[in-house]
Amino acid sequence: MLLPKVSVVIPTYNHSRYLPYALESVFQQSYPNLEILVVDDGSTDGTSEVVKPHLSKICYLFKENGGTPSTLNLGISQATGKYICWLSADDAFLGDKIAKQVALMESEPSFGFSYTSFIVMNGNGDVQYEVNSPYYPDKKEMVKKLFQGCFINGSSVMMRSSALKQIGDFDENLPQAHDYDLWFRFLHAYNCGFLNDHLLAYRWHGSNMSQNPDEACSVIVRKRAKQLFPEWLN
Repeated sequence: MLLPKVSVVIPTYNHSRYLPYALESVFQQSYPNLEILVVDDGSTDGTSEVVKPHLSKICYLFKENGGTPSTLNLGISQATGKYICWLSADDAFLGDKIAKQVALMESEPSFGFSYTSFIVMNGNGDVQYEVNSPYYPDKKEMVKKLFQGCFINGSSVMMRSSALKQIGDFDENLPQAHDYDLWFRFLHAYNCGFLNDHLLAYRWHGSNMSQNPDEACSVIVRKRAKQLFPEWLN
């Protein structure tokens, strides 16, 4: 039986130092039916040279700098997989992440997306600690807890392409919290799955976007969430 194709979208901007590690983590996945799309958001640090040795294994797309949401959306527009994973260029997949998540998603068609727990590493790749991400099987509780703050790591997520087409892409008007916004839209139309395995290495190197959160974006997302779930959030 042919396993469903999984598209891994890797948005990158001036992360040539880390990108090879991210790519290698995907190459080492046991899952055989993959397409890998590296979307370069106008990098100026030699990223195009870094990817040259891997062009037989990946699709490399270059665009003018426009931010993470537009970079992700370009990759998604070119993706042909039944499922789509997002991997930030400074992070890495661990273990059999893709195989385990495909099995989960295939087992429950109502899941629009799923996510996992993760580990945190420093800029040199040294493990710092584990994060056991919370999960709430009851959708009402899930929405209420998520409203208090986003606990889903975007690079741990696998999305069903058909579901993403229905709910729409990342909002390019949100430079931050565009993932937070998407999770609420997914939950409005679909259920969510979870694996309490540490299947992602999240790199904390001091220049992460989440180090300087734009609270205005989160305010917009929570306002929209109230409109999606008026019976639960008002």
